Amino acid sequence: MDWEKTVAALLSENEKLGQENEQLKSLLCVVKENRDLRARTRSFNNDTLEEFSVSSPSAGKPSSLWQTTFDDRQFREHLQQTKTSNEHRTSSPVDLKSFIQSSMHTDTNETAEVQSCQADNPPEVKDRLLGEIAYQLDRRILSHVFQGHKRLYGFTLLNIPDKIIEVTTHPLTGKIDDGYRVHLTQRYSNLMDRLNQLGYKATLHPPFTEFIVNTYGILKERPGEYSTQAKVYNNPDFLGKLIMSTAPRKLQKDLLLVLTCLCNMAEKDRKPLLLW
Repeated sequence: MDWEKTVAALLSENEKLGQENEQLKSLLCVVKENRDLRARTRSFNNDTLEEFSVSSPSAGKPSSLWQTTFDDRQFREHLQQTKTSNEHRTSSPVDLKSFIQSSMHTDTNETAEVQSCQADNPPEVKDRLLGEIAYQLDRRILSHVFQGHKRLYGFTLLNIPDKIIEVTTHPLTGKIDDGYRVHLTQRYSNLMDRLNQLGYKATLHPPFTEFIVNTYGILKERPGEYSTQAKVYNNPDFLGKLIMSTAPRKLQKDLLLVLTCLCNMAEKDRKPLLLW
C-alpha cells in the first residue's frame, strides 16, 4: 500500500515538473521574441537617423541620448499595446506597492532621483537590472541557508539539498555532522515556507531566476556605496516600474514575485535590496 502511494506521488510530481518545464519553454520563446523586436526597432532607428542626417546636414550628428530615448520609447509603446487595462500582474498575496511603502524609507527628492535614473539608464543597463534582481534573490537565499560559508562558488538553488549533505560531511573521514545538517535543513525549510506564502515555488522559481540571469546578465559595474545610483537601484518602486516597462509581459508576474521575495528578505535582515 505504501509502495502504491509512493508511485502515485512520484507520478504526480513528474507531471507537475513537466507542466513547469513547458511554462519555462514558453518564457524562453517570449524573451527571444523580445530580442527580435528590439533588433528590428534598433534597425528602424538607425535607418531613421541616417535619413535625418542626410536631409539635415547642417543639424549635425544626433546625440546618443536622443537615439536611446527614441529606441526606448518605441519599445515601451509596443509593450503598452499588449497590456490589458485591468490585468493582475502578480500571484503574490502581498500588495507590492503597500509593501514597498511600509518597508522602505523615502525622502522628498527620491521621486525626482528615480525619474532621472530611469531616463539616464540605457536599455542594456535596464536589461541587466532585471538579471540583477533575480541574481540577488538567489544569492540572498544561499547566504541565508549557508550563513557560515563566505564562499558559495558552485552553490545554486537547485543543488541546495546536495550541498547541505556535502558541507555536513567531513571530506576525509566521511563523518556526518548530524546537528549541523539538521540546522541547515531547518533554515532552508523555514525560509521556503516563508517565501511560499508570498507565492514562491521551489520547483519553478529557481530555474526561472537562473533563466533570467542567463538571458539578461547582471550589472557590469557596481554603483558607489553612497551614490545616487545606488540609492535608486535599492528603491523597490523604481525596480517594480523597471520590470513593468522593460520586461516582456509574460515575465512580469514572476519577476514582480521575485522582487517581492527580495524585499521581504531585505526587510527581515535589515540590509539593502542589492548587496555586493
